[in-house]
Amino acid sequence: MARRDLELTKKIRDHIKKWDDNWRFNKDQYHEFTSFVMGSQWTEDESKLFVDYHKIPLSMNKLAPLINHLLGEQRQNTPNLQVFPDETVDVQTAQIREALVKEISLNSHAKEAYQQAFQQAAIGGYGAYAIDTDYENENSFYLIIKVRKIKDPTTCYWDLSAMSPCKTDGMVAGERTRMSREKFKTLYGEKIERQIGSDSQYDEGSATGWIFSNDNEITIIDHYERKYDKEKLYQLSNGRIINKKEMLELEKIDIEGQELLLDGEDVVTIINDRMSYKYKIKHYKVAGDFVLEETDFPSEQLPIIFVDQNSYIDKSGKQLCRPLVKDARDAQRYINYLATQSAYMIRVSRYDQFLVSKQNVRSPDTQVIWRDPSTAQGGLVFDESPSGVVPVPLRPPELPNSMITQYQRALADIEQCTGIYGTQMGEQGNEVSGTAIDARTKRGSYNTYVPFDSLNRAIAVGGEIINEMIPKVYDTERQMNLMMPDSGQQKVILNQQMDDYGSLVKNDMTKGSYKIRLLPGPSYEGQKMENLESIQAVLQANPQLFSLVADLYVENLPMANNIEMKNRLKTIVPPEIIQAGKSGQPIQQKPQQPPPEVMIKMQALQLQQQKQQFDIQSKMQELKLKEQALILEGQQTGHDNSVAIQKLETERLEAAAKLKDQELRFQAEMAKINSDLQTSHADNLVKILTHQPKFMEGSKSYESRQQ
Repeated sequence: MARRDLELTKKIRDHIKKWDDNWRFNKDQYHEFTSFVMGSQWTEDESKLFVDYHKIPLSMNKLAPLINHLLGEQRQNTPNLQVFPDETVDVQTAQIREALVKEISLNSHAKEAYQQAFQQAAIGGYGAYAIDTDYENENSFYLIIKVRKIKDPTTCYWDLSAMSPCKTDGMVAGERTRMSREKFKTLYGEKIERQIGSDSQYDEGSATGWIFSNDNEITIIDHYERKYDKEKLYQLSNGRIINKKEMLELEKIDIEGQELLLDGEDVVTIINDRMSYKYKIKHYKVAGDFVLEETDFPSEQLPIIFVDQNSYIDKSGKQLCRPLVKDARDAQRYINYLATQSAYMIRVSRYDQFLVSKQNVRSPDTQVIWRDPSTAQGGLVFDESPSGVVPVPLRPPELPNSMITQYQRALADIEQCTGIYGTQMGEQGNEVSGTAIDARTKRGSYNTYVPFDSLNRAIAVGGEIINEMIPKVYDTERQMNLMMPDSGQQKVILNQQMDDYGSLVKNDMTKGSYKIRLLPGPSYEGQKMENLESIQAVLQANPQLFSLVADLYVENLPMANNIEMKNRLKTIVPPEIIQAGKSGQPIQQKPQQPPPEVMIKMQALQLQQQKQQFDIQSKMQELKLKEQALILEGQQTGHDNSVAIQKLETERLEAAAKLKDQELRFQAEMAKINSDLQTSHADNLVKILTHQPKFMEGSKSYESRQQ
């Protein structure tokens, strides 16, 4: 319900006026450079002066193609956001949270917002984009998070005391937009529209002519204000830190008269607590003296994100923005002066082809021919002069070499001032080898790293804000299509209730702690290209290794939907190789299980050897008993049984030798079986590593394709 609030609306206008007074130089510079690069490169006074001199002001815009090259390079970049959960989050929920953050922050509409902010910063010195919430569609009750582009960053304002580069840590931020009075009547009623007069309550000056209302339009201010919010934190005995709301949700249990808490499956106690000061953000939609809407914004950071190009702080403490083409503007203007002067010289140059005397063209017939230089004929006749003077051919007008030299110098100045050279834009360089070309391209990319890094930093901050908003916006059960890392596009149910009481929730987006990080280095596509080149270099040295890296090879191919091919190629990579790649540990050699027929043979051999050992050992025991009986008999009767004893000893030695021989034969036979088994395993491994999938049969080999 709209309400009139003179105090709040005046406070908001004071914030805006304070920002505009401090930021006026940057705002004027933004419009000046945007107009220079994207529009006319002549001021009104310069154009009028050239007209007075009968000259046509020409523009040879070299900066626009440079900006287009930079924008094209940025639009091929897809930042790689990563979400890092804490230890309490399960793997599946963490993957879904990361997919949700990427779906919001890297969808097509979000990319448009980033691209426009990057263009604004590169040309005008700074840009902006916003994060907002809206209903999924007109017939839905589900809120979604949207990354919204801002057409003109000079309509935004921030807190002058903000410390972060993206100004999301300030106390205020906002955006001004214009709405027609007819649309305003439809949304907020004719009664309020009539009370917003056409006279300006604050005019920021003639630079932009922006006023708060006029006869046709009303300015709508989306004002965000950050306020302190106290919150009590509790540290549990299991190490988890929760707030008061989460603490009240824990189940209380009584054990031996002591009141304890149940955190999942853990029985815990509160070991410490303290007051924490957090922020909450109020969103006001204001027009004139009326607050049209007032809501809580679900984040702790301001959602109007400042995208810097490369600013600096002057001695008075003011932040001054530097457009990428700031130092090249004078060189561009010099080129325009040279082009205008060259055109003027050509324009005023005479187009006469001969220098003749009056006597050479005195007859009427000759005058008719010479008055029309375009007349084509075999020879150009002229009248003889009594003094012998003949027509002299005149050379066509030429531009001075100094002017051409100055033009080339101005082109070089533009390249040096922007850091973007012709070879980076496709011109032929002196490099011959691929390595030299890559090295030159890499060196050239250093010049454009600053604007790219500034945008990536702003995207990472936006990802942090989105991550903060998810638990409050995506807090009910809903189904979404998300791009999962292993299965591709998949329907996922968020906050799925697994029981009737709501105590078991699958894919819970309202709990857990996450951190957002933007991977440093090249863009995601750039990293994939570098990975692909590295794999190709390895395969060129040894094409047989393809079956060991096939899954990695297809994963880095420039294909949007390669899930099926990746899964197919995974089947030709041995599982132990994939596991070793994930763990970084060498492959543990597991004992090979012999085939069933080999096991039967080994068992039969062992049984035979055991039977023979038993028979020989039994015979040796029998001989030993006989020998003891003969010795005892000799002692009792006095007979000489030495010959019989010697014979028994000989038989015993022969049995022992036979037992030893049997053991050696068994060991040799087992060694032969193991050797055959190892040879068979090695042959199978070679077949696996050199296996070629059916879809590759009949095609050219990898090495031939590379050639």
